[in-house]
Amino acid sequence: MRVRIIKKIIIVFSVIAGLTGCKNKLSFSKQKGEDEKIIVQYKDHFLTDRDILLILPKDVSKEDSAKLVSAYIEEWVKKKAIVDKAEENIDALTLKEIDNKMVEYRQDLLINAYNNYLIDKTIKDSISEEEVRNYFEENKQSFPLNKDIVNFRAITVYKNDESKAERLFNTGKDEDFDEALKFSLTAGLPYHDQDSSWYSVESLAGQYPQLGDADNLAQLLNRRRLKMTTDSTAILIRILKLKPKGSEAPYEFVKPTIKNLLLNKRKLNLLGDLQNELYKEAINKNEIKINEK
Repeated sequence: MRVRIIKKIIIVFSVIAGLTGCKNKLSFSKQKGEDEKIIVQYKDHFLTDRDILLILPKDVSKEDSAKLVSAYIEEWVKKKAIVDKAEENIDALTLKEIDNKMVEYRQDLLINAYNNYLIDKTIKDSISEEEVRNYFEENKQSFPLNKDIVNFRAITVYKNDESKAERLFNTGKDEDFDEALKFSLTAGLPYHDQDSSWYSVESLAGQYPQLGDADNLAQLLNRRRLKMTTDSTAILIRILKLKPKGSEAPYEFVKPTIKNLLLNKRKLNLLGDLQNELYKEAINKNEIKINEK
């Protein structure tokens, strides 16, 4: 489909292409790959079939693709035209300043790309559990909670199992919860078993929309357990632990944050070490030349 669209674009924009039939090879600042074909040319600027393919979404109709490519080429020509006009009228010093900024921008892009390459090869997923735990123990005070969080259990059961499940669920004993959980498992209904994860009160309410009705959430936080019913089911929730806003965050809640923090620190160190290593290498090989006046 994309190939047919490209062929249509060649015809539609044949006027814009202009000098594409010239036999002399033009010197373009942009390099064209050997397997690429020039689709649109405006003066010394051009777009190849690969450029066109890059802007086409995967899941889009033939008609929408043609419109998208046509609009893209029109904007591309307009931009190139104004760039050429700017180069004709802006003074040489300003052009030099722009060129320098372009060089710096390209360098930044290359450094960032290479940094990501190094990270994928050397330090991706290299932060150990021990490192994360040690950082947490040394910096606990740096992670105060900015919201209430809870650790909870919940089951959903059909009405005919409600009384038995509720009696077992409310004892708070692990073995009784396991028995109550069987009602949910057998019926294929939602449940939340105890784990080490912590959830914000907002995310808990997001999982159980009924908590937004008739102050159910406030009742749950005050009583630490709650039953909510529908025509056919009953939802039983028990808060096992609650950490209020402003208190020290539990390890499992901040573990992902700490891991990302340590990973970012390692990324910075990796790039800095590499830069220093390359600089020393350049000095040792006498590759740095400074022309004194």
